Amino acid sequence: MILKPVENKEVYHVLDDLTVEVEVMLNPYNFHLEQLFRMAARINKNRSFLFVSRVLGKHLAVNPKIPLLVGNLLAMRYLEVVHGESDPRAEKIAKAIQTNEGLEEVWNSLQIQPIVLPKPATFIGFAETATALGHAVFSTFGNNAKYIHTTREQIDQLTSIINFEEEHSHATSHRVYALDADFFQDDSEVVLVDDEVTTGKTAINIIRKIKEEYPLKNRFSVVSILDWRTQAFRERYNRLEEELNIKIHAVSLIDGVVSINGTPCIEENELEIEDTFQAEVAYLPVSHLLPSAGFQHSSSTSVSGIPTKASYLKATGRFGLEIEKEKEFSTQIQALADYVKEQRRGEKTLVIGTGEFMYLPMHIASQMGEGVYFHSTTRSPIYHSNAKDYTIQQKLVFDSPENQGITNYLYNIEQNQYDEVFILFERMSSLNATDPLIKALSKVKIPYIHIVNLTEIIE
Repeated sequence: MILKPVENKEVYHVLDDLTVEVEVMLNPYNFHLEQLFRMAARINKNRSFLFVSRVLGKHLAVNPKIPLLVGNLLAMRYLEVVHGESDPRAEKIAKAIQTNEGLEEVWNSLQIQPIVLPKPATFIGFAETATALGHAVFSTFGNNAKYIHTTREQIDQLTSIINFEEEHSHATSHRVYALDADFFQDDSEVVLVDDEVTTGKTAINIIRKIKEEYPLKNRFSVVSILDWRTQAFRERYNRLEEELNIKIHAVSLIDGVVSINGTPCIEENELEIEDTFQAEVAYLPVSHLLPSAGFQHSSSTSVSGIPTKASYLKATGRFGLEIEKEKEFSTQIQALADYVKEQRRGEKTLVIGTGEFMYLPMHIASQMGEGVYFHSTTRSPIYHSNAKDYTIQQKLVFDSPENQGITNYLYNIEQNQYDEVFILFERMSSLNATDPLIKALSKVKIPYIHIVNLTEIIE
């Protein structure tokens, strides 16, 4: 398919002499581009720029219902493109995302009446940015759906059933762990979910691997918020279809092409640490609210040679999740959200997820009342600068509490911006492992820090 532009080109002067030109070809819900993303310079020799999403909660804090509804909207777009069925709520959801109004109404509608999926589908979210997005797409459906997400972590007791590369990324290797050995042993469609597609190489890599390991798989969809593939890259999907005798659908909220010119030349300035500021830190034990039977999976990981024995949560979908089990877990998650909400002490609250652990913290944050924002730590290194109108102005750097030895970041948290912060962990290597993150947050003077660990710490 050869796309034609539907509106004028946009040229983004990102930083220094780095510019990105965007030409939109398809925009079914009439989003203004700035409602979905801003641009930033990326510390990566393979790709110098980054679409910084304003609707994911990964690099910029958002109302937690926004990324959940973006997943719902993508699910409806998928239903229309692939199955030819439209949902009248799609336009209302798009409007709510664009205006930040009416979020509760459309959200409640989807809880009462989830979408019926005509045929079985296996949804896969890409780590780390799209683990929550993939989960949100999957959870929109009331039937015929199962979910799993890729991971950059190596789990010692399990064997990854799918391994593939994301060449342009800062952490290239992806793994897929399924507790059910037959998780992919059927002919259901595979729906790959990512936040943005620029070349499509990552999708091609995993489609090849899945087809090689599971020959029954013949139908694939690549679902993303943004699709920026050039015509040459689009033709690669066509060639792959012919080579493997498969069908690939591409589904997105914005479809277009980008071109890049120049490179950033940046000197970064670190935030000054005020040693006299000391936040009040409270550790909230919540594992007693979550039944260990069926909810946790005990495994150890080894990252940079440092072992971690804490359990994972099955509710994340990391090991495979059926939609019926998702509904069962939701009762425990709601109880957890109610408990955490009771601990609030301020009017402006930040809830932080960590790394690949995004969906459950985001879902919990969405149930914590007004004045709550969601954000996530990330491995993604982005340039920050106080240059006028540049996207990333603040940057906190610290060692990952889950996987010591891995550098993590938080972006655009200003001093005195929040009354308190809740940091939700799936697992921690130890209580002391949170010290670097707490120290980093001291730079932005958040008075109350609540550490919420969802599994038992095993020293």
